[in-house]
Amino acid sequence: MTFKISHLTISKTATHLLVAFSISILTALALCQCNTQKTSPSQLTKYSFSEPHLGTIAHIVIYSDQQQQATLLSQKCFSRIAELNNIFSDYQSNSELNLLCQKTINTPQQVSNHLFKVIAHAQKISAQTNGAFDITIGKQSQHWRNKTTPQTKDLSNYKDIQLDPKLQTITFLKPLQLDLGGIAKGYIADQLMSILKNADIIHCAVIIGGETILAAAPPGKKGWRIGIQNPQQEIIGTLTLSHTALSTSGDSYQFFEIDNNRLSHLIDPITKNNKSNRLNVTTIAPTAMQADTWATALRILPTQKSLPLANQQTQLQAIFIPHQQSHFTTNKFPTIATP
Repeated sequence: MTFKISHLTISKTATHLLVAFSISILTALALCQCNTQKTSPSQLTKYSFSEPHLGTIAHIVIYSDQQQQATLLSQKCFSRIAELNNIFSDYQSNSELNLLCQKTINTPQQVSNHLFKVIAHAQKISAQTNGAFDITIGKQSQHWRNKTTPQTKDLSNYKDIQLDPKLQTITFLKPLQLDLGGIAKGYIADQLMSILKNADIIHCAVIIGGETILAAAPPGKKGWRIGIQNPQQEIIGTLTLSHTALSTSGDSYQFFEIDNNRLSHLIDPITKNNKSNRLNVTTIAPTAMQADTWATALRILPTQKSLPLANQQTQLQAIFIPHQQSHFTTNKFPTIATP
C-alpha cells in the first residue's frame, strides 16, 4: 500500500510556498502501540490524518492496532498546532509574539517557554550565519505581503534582541517586528513528534508543509522514501531516511513580478532585499527546527558561502538545486536514487 504526499505548500511567512520536495512514504508501514506488550507488525493498520493549519496542510501518519488511539493522538496533535500558532503567529494581533512586539523597548519581558526556546534558537543560528537568518525582518515581510516597497530600509537586526535564559526574558533594544516563518513550523513539527513518541508510537511521520520529521523506518523497509524536487517542480530523485528531519526553502510559489523582476518572499536580512535567484535548498538535521532554520539561512546566503558553512556543521546535510542547473550537496549528503 502506498501513502503519497506530493506538491505540498508551506508558508515561511504564513502564506503558501512551494514545498521543494514531495514525500512518497511507501508502506506497509507499521507503528507500535501504547501498550507495553509489543504488537506484531502484521496486526497494525495505517491511519492518516490531515487538516489545514498554518497556511498549509498538516499531515500525520500513525500505525496502530487501535483506531481510537490513532484518532485521539491526531486530534491532540492538531490541537497543539492551534495552541502554538497562538504563540508564534505574526498574523494574529493577539498572539504572544505580536503582543511582545508591542512592549516597551529596553524593558525585559518574560515570555512563555515555547516562545523563549524558539527565539533563543533563532538567535543562535543568526550568530552562526552572521545574520543570514534573522527573525527581525517582520517589517520587510509585511511589505512583501502587501506588494509594497518600504520608503526607507529598516536597520534592525538580531543584535537588537537580548535574552536572559535564567529569567526567561526578552528585551528589545529598538522597536521590532518579528517573523518566525523560518523556524516556527519546524518547532511545531518537533512538538507533534514528541506527542506521538510519548504515546509509545515508534513508526510515524509528521509533515507540515515543507517541514518533515520521520520516526523509525517502516517494518521491512530501509527507510521512508523522500522525493527531492527542483525549482521546476520535477522530482530529481529520492532519499531513503529514518529518525531524522528535513526542510526545504524555495520560492517556486511565493513570488511576484514587478517590471520583469522576480521578487520572492525570501528576504536577505543584510541587504533587506528580496531574493530573486531561483534555488531550492533541502536540509537534513536531527530536529525539524534545526532543518527549518538552516534551510532558510543557506537559501539566503550566496552558495559560495553557504556550502562551506553547511559542511562545517556536524549534524547538518544539505542539497542545493539551482534553476535549470546541476545540483550540489554537502560532503556526507545521503545517496540520491534516480526516479
